Amino acid sequence: MFDAEKQLLNSDGAVEKQLRPHHEQLGRATRFRRRTVTVLLSLAALVFVFVAPALLPRAPSTSDTDDLQSSAGGLIDLTRLFFNALSTDHLRTNLEYYTSGTHAAGANKTQATHTLEYFEKQGIDAEIVEYFPWLNRPLSQRVAVFNSTTHEVLFEALLREDAIPGDPASEDPNNLAPFHAYSADGNVTGQLVYANYGSNDDFNALEQAGISVNDAVVIVRYGKVHSSVKVHAAELAGARGVLIYSDPKDDGYTKGKDYPVGPWRPESSIRRDSVLLHRIHPGDPLTPGYPSTKNSQRIDPDNAVNLCRIPSLPLSYRDALPLLSAIQNHGVAASNISSSWVGGLTSKGIEYWTGPSTLEVNLENRVEYRTVAIQNVVGRIKGWEDPGQAVIIGNHRDAWSSGASDPSSGSAVLLELARVFSELGKLGWRPRRTIILGSWDAAEYGLIGSTEWVEENIDWLRASAVAYVNVGAAVGGNAFAVTASPVFQNLLYAVTKQVPYPHSNETVYDAWLRQSLATSLDADASAKSRPAISPFELNGDTIAFAMHAGISSVDMGFVGSAGAQHSNFDSFKRMVSFVDPDMQLHLAIAQVWGLLAIRLADDPVLDLCTMCYAKDIRHIIRQFEKQMRLRRSASVADSVDMSTAKKLRRLHAAQRQLETNARIVEHDKRHLRSVYGEECQMTGRRRHASCLALRASINDRVSKLEQHFIDPDGVLGHEWYKHALIGPGPWTDASFQAFPGLAAALDTGDKGIVRQREKSIADIIYEAAWFLREV
Repeated sequence: MFDAEKQLLNSDGAVEKQLRPHHEQLGRATRFRRRTVTVLLSLAALVFVFVAPALLPRAPSTSDTDDLQSSAGGLIDLTRLFFNALSTDHLRTNLEYYTSGTHAAGANKTQATHTLEYFEKQGIDAEIVEYFPWLNRPLSQRVAVFNSTTHEVLFEALLREDAIPGDPASEDPNNLAPFHAYSADGNVTGQLVYANYGSNDDFNALEQAGISVNDAVVIVRYGKVHSSVKVHAAELAGARGVLIYSDPKDDGYTKGKDYPVGPWRPESSIRRDSVLLHRIHPGDPLTPGYPSTKNSQRIDPDNAVNLCRIPSLPLSYRDALPLLSAIQNHGVAASNISSSWVGGLTSKGIEYWTGPSTLEVNLENRVEYRTVAIQNVVGRIKGWEDPGQAVIIGNHRDAWSSGASDPSSGSAVLLELARVFSELGKLGWRPRRTIILGSWDAAEYGLIGSTEWVEENIDWLRASAVAYVNVGAAVGGNAFAVTASPVFQNLLYAVTKQVPYPHSNETVYDAWLRQSLATSLDADASAKSRPAISPFELNGDTIAFAMHAGISSVDMGFVGSAGAQHSNFDSFKRMVSFVDPDMQLHLAIAQVWGLLAIRLADDPVLDLCTMCYAKDIRHIIRQFEKQMRLRRSASVADSVDMSTAKKLRRLHAAQRQLETNARIVEHDKRHLRSVYGEECQMTGRRRHASCLALRASINDRVSKLEQHFIDPDGVLGHEWYKHALIGPGPWTDASFQAFPGLAAALDTGDKGIVRQREKSIADIIYEAAWFLREV
């Protein structure tokens, strides 16, 4: 709230009575934008109209002045003022800076310092927080095909990306050699076997086809599952090493013109990645569950449970072509396993076969491991009313190259939000709650910067954090995508309805809904009436906040043209040529991100939906039951009596109680608005204290609900993950699954463990339900 408006509201208790009927008529989003008051406030707002343009850092247009007034009376439209202060010129300048060179983890202190100084220039208290994880760097790599009898080398991979004339990022001498973060050092040789995407299902399909990968070098495609899953699955199957290549069917010329003519992945493009086993735990492998400070005790690398033990390398499809040719007509035709095993190189004369090849493949991956300093940058805008409660917004800064999309588009927007929040501060605005801005390092290696910060600050986070809002790759295409806790549903819909979608008459909400309907496989009719909010995935900086600390979290961005991810071609040149030439997508995500942060930091009553969470749990119970039925029909003799598990009666009962108690929260919100008003602006001390107490109780319940789904014992087999409702489990490779602990229990085949685990999860949901009753 602006000072002028706040002073007027405080000056006369009668204002509350005049405002109340109008507040009851307006929706929540409208109340946030428009607070129409008496003639006295109209005059004050008109004064503000003349003062505000002089304070802004640019000369306002006529439309700016019009935004601050209304024919219905005076108002201060914070949303419109925020939108107008955002600048595509600033966004472009920020993006140019962050993409000016390769900035890998632990090698971007200059950019950390720039980010710190930029925050401080805006008047934001900021600091660099260092951690010291164990990281690897590439030394030498080799992939060669040879005849083991004659020792003749028939092919040697180039293992480099072409320079593109006019794109300086592709010619940067500091560009990294192709390698995988946390890949094992080694030199191995074996026959070549093709395993599609390298999922557990793919390796099972090979076994069923009679193809062994024992002692082989396996070649797989990027996509479908995380790279660490591919390498680990190959390791468990007995492979000696793994090559992961980018197939044009997934993000190359079969999608459209490749770079530099279009946005898609060219033949020499190599996608670097991490093979750290995020499913076990993210963060520094040598400090599991605690921060990697300078003097932290570290475990022996041989005891680290989230490391793969066989070497791996990334390849371009140019380098993969001769390898796939070497297994042609050997083993089983991939199309005989499934048509989904056939990639896009058929136009290059490749027939996809499983192998094994008669020729041998040598994979050499020499890397150096050492402890490296990384730098998080953390800024703080102190709240005026409740500074002990904090909304955290964050983006990771490190990249495999210049990283225009991933992550520099998000870094550019984070700086712009810092600038605009500062400009609003000059006009008298301060957030009700504290806003924390986080620029994380070493995310590409394994979400290290954010994970170590969460592990160090977990007690403070659980006491003070309202929410975490992450934007990693802000702009990678034009399709809006969100993964989030269900409590954000209503707020996300409200915010995106206020943001224009670039180059259209739609809002972001409209485009999001249209895009969701085009890709939805959900038969639930209700799901088709609203945009899709996806469950969390294994590779975002939300993971430590949501899955370890229990902080309600959001991750979002514009996705689509992923044809340069983690390569030298994810450049500023490609971004402004094909993805976002006029920076309007950057502007749109800045509006969504910033408005979401303002709402979370400034709304008197947090618009977090406990009822949405309760209903979502009902949906995931049903989905889990469906998964169990499918597994039962597909499995051999199960020792667990599935009839006792297919109807999860305890979970259904606990969910119904949670839904009942969520209605109590909604009732309390309505009571607050009708009896007191959300601002608690009244003169009577007792009445004022009652209002503040009820409001604080509501906010505490809606913001802390997520923490009550935390199981201190963690997920069976994945104990770092504490969320009882969702997490990594045995039935999924690519994403989190519902009730991972129960899924793991079912796979043990022990009825007692299954019953105990269901009861444990039900008890957690009951406890969350009782928490919602507390006032």
